Amino acid sequence: MHKLEESLGFQVNMTANAMKNRFNTFLKPYNLTSEQYVIMKSVDENPDISPTELAEITFKDKTTITRMIDTLVKNKMLVRVPKLGDRRAYKIQWSSKGESVMKEIMPISEEVISKLRSQFSQVELESFLNILEKLKHTPCLETLI
Repeated sequence: MHKLEESLGFQVNMTANAMKNRFNTFLKPYNLTSEQYVIMKSVDENPDISPTELAEITFKDKTTITRMIDTLVKNKMLVRVPKLGDRRAYKIQWSSKGESVMKEIMPISEEVISKLRSQFSQVELESFLNILEKLKHTPCLETLI
């Protein structure tokens, strides 16, 4: 039987939690969480994205995405813009406040990512990312009950 410390899931989760906690501390003065930052960054990388597309990109269910969008709209970070030709559909965009906050945060975030990446060789980074991708799509995870 494997020890907990030897579990891939445990180690990946502990590392992700440590990184997320540090990032949440950084984001707190901006009234954002790391999960909300992912939404904001996804909107930046995918202009005029729909909530459904956002759910697919972030691997979150539609209910969770809707709740997160509602919070970000309430906090004036995002706006909903109706899609032409479909009254029920809308796209998500940064508000002026959201744009201002993200333009301040993103360079700092990029600097931290660069410093983190500099701890590893290019080969190590590529290998690590390939392993994570393989883990994410491994068939045995799909069959767990």
